[in-house]
Amino acid sequence: MSVPEALRLWAELIDACPHGCRVHLTGGEAFGQWQRLIDICRRAAQQGLRPLENIETNAFWATDEAIVRRRLEALDAAGLKKLVISVDPYHQQYVPIERARLAARVAEDVLGAERLQVRWRDWLAEGFDTDTFDDAQRGELFMRYAANGRDRMNGRAAAELAPAVAYKTLDDLAGRPCRQALLRSRQVHIGPGGWIMPGTCAGILLGWANERRPVGDCWRQLNADHADRPVLAALARGGPVALARLAGPHGFVPECRYAGKCHLCWSVRKLLYFKGLYRQELGPAGIYESA
Repeated sequence: MSVPEALRLWAELIDACPHGCRVHLTGGEAFGQWQRLIDICRRAAQQGLRPLENIETNAFWATDEAIVRRRLEALDAAGLKKLVISVDPYHQQYVPIERARLAARVAEDVLGAERLQVRWRDWLAEGFDTDTFDDAQRGELFMRYAANGRDRMNGRAAAELAPAVAYKTLDDLAGRPCRQALLRSRQVHIGPGGWIMPGTCAGILLGWANERRPVGDCWRQLNADHADRPVLAALARGGPVALARLAGPHGFVPECRYAGKCHLCWSVRKLLYFKGLYRQELGPAGIYESA
């Protein structure tokens, strides 16, 4: 996402939320383009586009204390309220845990402990790198960790982790609508090109914001026609079980067990996506095609 696009969407979010909104910068990995990230934050501060609630990172970049300190001081000066560090067995296959620990230690010093959030603190304290594990060892660890219920079974997690913790039948998942998460969520994600997704439902499109259609217009459109959108209407009314019924004529056959309603929802949506159906509601493409 370019700096001008990020600033435009940021301003539109503020305009669309007269009672206030909180802006969260994430990715992918937000620090993967450091200069772009700090340019966005500085220019937003200059334009009065407050608040910048938090920035999320896996701390891959925290290779040296001086680098971490310099970057956090720059973000602090640009108005950052809180740093969020993602640390868990899945990230530590790729990012050495000592980098997350270094980032957390320096963040507590620069920002203060109250301005640091770690997901998950128990893993930060007791965890380890998983890159040297073989597939069987790593799979066993991932399954054990997934069984504690912290993870939302969507995307790759649904494909690779959910089957091992799938204990719920369709009857167990019936009568669990998703209206609150989809239509009244306190969080949405807005990505490059302006796609808008619910904060907890990767792969469901609520709208597209662009230079001709600001974010506020997307909200108004969603309020006016959500009941006419097949995927959204089914989920809001009856949850993933209702979506499974919608997908039945298109060849969806449910498994005997699911890890939860998000696992079921992903399974249904992935089938519909690859059937070429409801593409105006299912996207962006990379979410489905990379999972």
